[in-house]
Amino acid sequence: MAFVAVLLLTAARAAPGDEPALVADRPGFGESANTVPQGRVQAEAGATWTRIDSQTSTTDLPTLLIRVGLLGPLELRVLVPDYVRTRSEGRTTTGWADMAVGFKVHLGSFGGSDVTLRATADVPTGSSDLTAHRVDPEAALAWSRSLSERWSLGATVATRRFRLDHRTLTSPSVSVGRSLSEHVATFVEYGALLGEGLRTVHRLDHGYTWLVNARTQLDASLGLSSAPPDFFVGVGWCRRF
Repeated sequence: MAFVAVLLLTAARAAPGDEPALVADRPGFGESANTVPQGRVQAEAGATWTRIDSQTSTTDLPTLLIRVGLLGPLELRVLVPDYVRTRSEGRTTTGWADMAVGFKVHLGSFGGSDVTLRATADVPTGSSDLTAHRVDPEAALAWSRSLSERWSLGATVATRRFRLDHRTLTSPSVSVGRSLSEHVATFVEYGALLGEGLRTVHRLDHGYTWLVNARTQLDASLGLSSAPPDFFVGVGWCRRF
């Protein structure tokens, strides 16, 4: 974390100028096909309440992702461990999830479409009942395209290898976004979870974003799933420094 702190201080001294458009990787199942501009730091955080089933629910926060713009199209990513509170059959348990570190690179713009590639590793730093117990690699390819001044389309395909269970989980998603005003936008997203020996899980997500100013964004979203966890609602915040 000391290395991250140095990067934060370095980026904070970046020369001011025209502020690039603020694009966050939250909310939603997928992620943006953008990287943080060089010399900038972007913090994305929030809280999510998830209903697992009629007897069990979880609350996790701050879901803090720190994105640091490095050289050109490359960004460093650090997912800070989440605090997770689980309520099940009248009992409450708490703990910490694993952290993740990695990089994301903007591969380029092709015919009006943007493409990024992310490679991260989940590090087993969490509580004994929440950790994966192994360093699990994950990769994601994201694509986006503006259809008009108000409409946009995006898609992500992510895959994670769970080394302890010797299985791979793939999660494709596609989203449609619409600008409602200069500061407010909405989206609808479909996602799925695919894996060997796993029945396909279908997920639907809907949310809104509010651009408070050039460097700050708020969001709210909710989602449904065809298998537990079957419902979630979340709120979040993004700030660029």
